[in-house]
Amino acid sequence: MVMMMSNLNQYPVDKNQKELYKKFPSTHYLSNPNNVIHMIAWCSFWRRNMHRFVRDYLKISLYIYQELAIYLMGVSNFICIVASRNDAKSFIIALYACCRCILYPGTKFRIGSSTKKQAKLIVSDKILDELCEWSKPLKAEIADWSTSENNIFVKFKNGSKITVFVANDNARGLRSNAICREEFRQIDKKIEDSVISPFQTIRNQPYMLNSYYGENPVLQEDPIDVYISSSWIDDGHWMWDIVDQAYEGMQKHDGSVFLTFDESITLKHHLKTLKQLINEKKKQDPITWKIEFLNLRVKDSLSSYFTYSMLINRQILKHVFYPRNIFDYKMNKKNKYAIPKIDNEIRLISNDIAFVAGSQNDNSVYSCIRGIPESIVYTSENDSSVEVKQGYRRQVPYIESNQIGDTTLQAIRIRQLYEDFDADYIVIDARNGGLQIIYALQKVLYDEERSVEYSPLRCMNVDEYAKVCPDPNAPACIYAINATQTLNSEIAVSFRKNLIENKIDFLVNYNTAKEDILSNNKDYNSKIDVDTQIEYERPFLETQEMVSECAELQYEKMPQTGIIKIYEQGKNRKDRYTSVSYGSHFFDQLELDMMGNSSDYEYCTLIN
Repeated sequence: MVMMMSNLNQYPVDKNQKELYKKFPSTHYLSNPNNVIHMIAWCSFWRRNMHRFVRDYLKISLYIYQELAIYLMGVSNFICIVASRNDAKSFIIALYACCRCILYPGTKFRIGSSTKKQAKLIVSDKILDELCEWSKPLKAEIADWSTSENNIFVKFKNGSKITVFVANDNARGLRSNAICREEFRQIDKKIEDSVISPFQTIRNQPYMLNSYYGENPVLQEDPIDVYISSSWIDDGHWMWDIVDQAYEGMQKHDGSVFLTFDESITLKHHLKTLKQLINEKKKQDPITWKIEFLNLRVKDSLSSYFTYSMLINRQILKHVFYPRNIFDYKMNKKNKYAIPKIDNEIRLISNDIAFVAGSQNDNSVYSCIRGIPESIVYTSENDSSVEVKQGYRRQVPYIESNQIGDTTLQAIRIRQLYEDFDADYIVIDARNGGLQIIYALQKVLYDEERSVEYSPLRCMNVDEYAKVCPDPNAPACIYAINATQTLNSEIAVSFRKNLIENKIDFLVNYNTAKEDILSNNKDYNSKIDVDTQIEYERPFLETQEMVSECAELQYEKMPQTGIIKIYEQGKNRKDRYTSVSYGSHFFDQLELDMMGNSSDYEYCTLIN
């Protein structure tokens, strides 16, 4: 008994805890006072050293950076993690959530994201598949679980529960003691403020009803807020307010922690090989590489005319177009990737032409652009309605670049896209030899690859060019642009205005495409040939390059005329910008014609 009392006095326990063993039957493990005190001591130790709980109890080995992260998260209540791809941030969150639930009985731990699929992966892939496979003690702590679409949870034997929710208005009314916002940069700020933050309540356990504990401020627990994301553009996005709050709070030791991991972590711990990262870098445009892998906080240049935020915010299009490949064409197979036209939709192939074959610094770029008419219908009190046309929404479901050089071969490729995309018009910059393509398109072209002959098309807006066409009945659908400094300024101003007004939609970024689109494409997943797979990735990669090109363009305003001059820096290019912006300019002219407005332009009626 003396030995037992000395052990009891070894740890700082109160009078209630010393008597706790008496509440258990004599056959119970906790009927031994030493066992009770040891259990309390270990619980206190593990709560203060969560990384040791992972190692000692769950029997899971971690890398040093993961141990540091778990330790700091265990002693913090405001946690922000910004990490690059493949840094195992979801694994860390899954492990932390399990530790929190086991060490703090009755915890309601919520994991939310902009999509249910994203949050579900933490439960299904990380907790149930990965962690439970590694740790039998963890598996033994779980009483029940579900991964059904409308009920995703992990329930622990001590009453704690991890549940998944979608960050939208439908989540109102949920309660939690800890919340993890997965990829929180994708969550709407209004939803965060009005729906998610009000979830939080204090984890009040029955013992807190005892005034001896309930009135002790040291024992009051704050709810846990976890924010985890990859990096993003610093354009005033609310994620950076969270980052700054966590960083400043950590410096003040107020229970906050801010953690960041970049690609060096993936290399150090063999989460990715150097070869893999080199291949990834080849696919990524510079801005995506900086954000997704280098984990940088990227800001726009003060001299950029098109900001990253303007462009990236318009990467919302998921309906990608692919032209027919030569095999499907010869087999007369219907193009499964064709996009059906809607009423009054206008389509065009907009081109920026280069003539040096194989030049890495000079691309020909062909952009397939849809013009979808938009309008608002106003209804009066007597039920009469008036339709007010809003112009065209431009959608860019496909961009292609090459270094063919030869004018005839380029004209044939444009005709292939014109046919496959079911286009109505072709837009070409007539400068720098683009006129040769216009002349080629106005003649009979024989496509050896497809074994088909294309009849002539005619220029619609420059009579001098149209005279070259030998067929007076050829469709007038080639729109030539003879760009001057003034016209280029107007095109740039209008393109920027259309971006700001959300009238242009680009394909989603490459990483989103791989997760949400290509992962569901049987043709893509069944291809063993990497080159063929890249063809499915190419429209997204080209779009990324276009976004990067636009954002890197510099501008200056000419003092005398007020004209905006757009120019490249160093070895940067602007051929994708030219291709897409010239196509957008064509729709500007259509809108003037649609709405019947006067303009400084001398334009013709464009809709045949």
